[in-house]
Amino acid sequence: MRQLIGLCLSVLLALLLSHCVSLGERTLHINTAQLQQKLNRKLEKPITLMRVFHLQLSNALVSVEPGSGRIHALMDANVRSDLLANSATGKLGLSGLLRFDQAQQTVVLDQPEVDSLQLDGAGSEWSNLAQQLAKDIGRQWFKQVVLYEVKPEDLSYAGRKYQPDQLKVTPEGLSVTLKPQ
Repeated sequence: MRQLIGLCLSVLLALLLSHCVSLGERTLHINTAQLQQKLNRKLEKPITLMRVFHLQLSNALVSVEPGSGRIHALMDANVRSDLLANSATGKLGLSGLLRFDQAQQTVVLDQPEVDSLQLDGAGSEWSNLAQQLAKDIGRQWFKQVVLYEVKPEDLSYAGRKYQPDQLKVTPEGLSVTLKPQ
């Protein structure tokens, strides 16, 4: 009987130790569809530039570049102004680095760049002005846009607390490594 109890305790101890060992680093996977969805939600509100131009962006298509850690988005653009008889539609291309903000526990867009703005039916003068404005103001508007928020339940597992450590851009999206505290 004592041998059986000793054996059971040994098995329980072995199971407990193997469970503790398996509670090492964890990884959160964020795919491009999730990034795209979050960016589209951020774009729902129109952007007003210099109180004159109103820019509505929608339908962002997101891709990532694992080698450089950059994200690219191509989205529909609709620009209207009281200065213009008609609104102009077209496409806006945006890129930036993905960075993890430890303080806010979020993935943010860093060093954003408006790569292109093509407006259908706009004259070259208006198109050049709009493109320059978009590049200048876009850097400020898109800076630190939150693309993912780490959820509190992601930071706790089996009674153990975790802290985000590394962000890696993969062909499928992002991986955030969580280290035990």
